[in-house]
Amino acid sequence: MLRINAENAPQTVIFEGDMSPEKAAHLRQLGCDILYLNRRDASDSMALTSTLVHESRHPDLIEFTGESVLIGSEKETPTGTVRHLQKKILPYAPWKSNARVVIFQNAAGIKDEAETAMLKTLEEPGERHYYFLSVPTAEILKETIRSRAVITRVHIAPAGQSLPSDGWLRFYHLAGVRDFMMQYPEATEKLITEMRAACDTLAYSNDDFLALERVLYTIPRQLFDKETVTVQTRALRFAVLPFWAALRDRVTEGHVPPLAPLVLSRMPVAAALRGADHIRSYLRSLETRIFGNRPLNQQAVFYSFYFRFFPLWTAR
Repeated sequence: MLRINAENAPQTVIFEGDMSPEKAAHLRQLGCDILYLNRRDASDSMALTSTLVHESRHPDLIEFTGESVLIGSEKETPTGTVRHLQKKILPYAPWKSNARVVIFQNAAGIKDEAETAMLKTLEEPGERHYYFLSVPTAEILKETIRSRAVITRVHIAPAGQSLPSDGWLRFYHLAGVRDFMMQYPEATEKLITEMRAACDTLAYSNDDFLALERVLYTIPRQLFDKETVTVQTRALRFAVLPFWAALRDRVTEGHVPPLAPLVLSRMPVAAALRGADHIRSYLRSLETRIFGNRPLNQQAVFYSFYFRFFPLWTAR
């Protein structure tokens, strides 16, 4: 896998891996290195560039840090939106550097109109313009974005902290959902316990229908029944992530180290690929908003996905 640095960085990169502060700092430092390498004034020190970047004062590093990336009003182009980036920043040359770096610390938050607007920018980036998109897994993003980028993975163990030895906890540690686990420790611990127990007994046959339905939908909904729809959506995503990763491991078996805490070695690769596509569509549907930011019905979204996914689960 390509180890990206300031000298070999492609213009558009998707960084998979743990959505941790350490990963965010890693991307910020890479941006800093690029800006220093391309500095206009040779007298500018690395210390100066670093200070400007890490104090969010460098004019040529634009960082989106929120959970959502909005398109913004076409007339007002508010700061922190895609339209502000495209109309107020990108048309003009960088100032202190000959390069410009744009970091989306949660690229999964680029949706709908914002996503459509970004496609053209990513397809034809300006000279020495770099776009870094951070996600737990590239599968979250549309194929139209993935096809425009180099995909790599960032493995960072937080300072003074090793990865958990337990496979399930290690997976969730790397999947970028530690904040969710810290916010709902009791509920997520129960959910992991249920999934671990279920996966120990799954037969990967038609007999799994109720057990898989239970861990993917019934239990998450029960554990988070009193929470908002947004939190329930996060819980449903939390439940399906290990299965999505297992399908990814099956498709990339022998080429990329495994990530998931369960193994689907008997599933045909073609079925695993289709199953991963169904999960990606399912997650996007859970995030879809209609009629003034109203979510789709979660039960309808789940069963629309599940009745298409389960035949692939039992494929041999």
